Amino acid sequence: MAEHRGFTSRTKARKRAADVVFEADQRGMGRNPRVLEDLLRERRVLTAAQTPLPEYSIALIEGVAANLRRIDGLIEAHAEVPGLDRIPPVDLAVMRVAVWEMLDEASDVADVTAIDQAVMIVKSISTDTSPGFVNAVLDAVRREIGAPAWSRRPVAEGESAPSEDTDEDGPAGEPVASEPVAADAEDRAPEDVAEAPEPATGAPSSGALEPGDRHPTLEELGEMDLASLDELLDEY
Repeated sequence: MAEHRGFTSRTKARKRAADVVFEADQRGMGRNPRVLEDLLRERRVLTAAQTPLPEYSIALIEGVAANLRRIDGLIEAHAEVPGLDRIPPVDLAVMRVAVWEMLDEASDVADVTAIDQAVMIVKSISTDTSPGFVNAVLDAVRREIGAPAWSRRPVAEGESAPSEDTDEDGPAGEPVASEPVAADAEDRAPEDVAEAPEPATGAPSSGALEPGDRHPTLEELGEMDLASLDELLDEY
């Protein structure tokens, strides 16, 4: 894998990491991260014929090795090919590095930057169709990684997918408890029914007298009661 003169130091570190991942794949790594881990140990032993790997390259390689199965699963899910062996090895190595950059929560690299850098690398070292392919796959991976956790969880058979919609009464799809309705007097227990207040003593009653009751005398009626009585008599 040749190196492009216009690369920044970070871009060169990404490409060096992709070089090691590519070589491990040529050694038959497949989905076995042990091959990549062994190759990284070799590369960290300096010889006169080698230049040291940048620290960022080492961090990227270690991240790819530790998360190889998850990285390959994301790539395979969005590459729309029968298997990873159908992807050009150079493109696969570069995408593995870029996907780890997007997964690495401790990284200060934005997802779009990781994608742009990957496209830049394959544009200089791979086929003419590689930039568009790599960009499409990595952008689909970016959207999945950035999606809410519940949307990435497989929905079990018979289970309804969760919804983000809510209303004022609570989450959508959940029955909202209504305010308890007071029972009618006939439906309530006798002890729950409040007794009607007794009429005030001395007030005129419009109903029939109960046994033992009597009409109030004029002395017991107040001025307001007498005025009301006069108005009632005038109406008649």
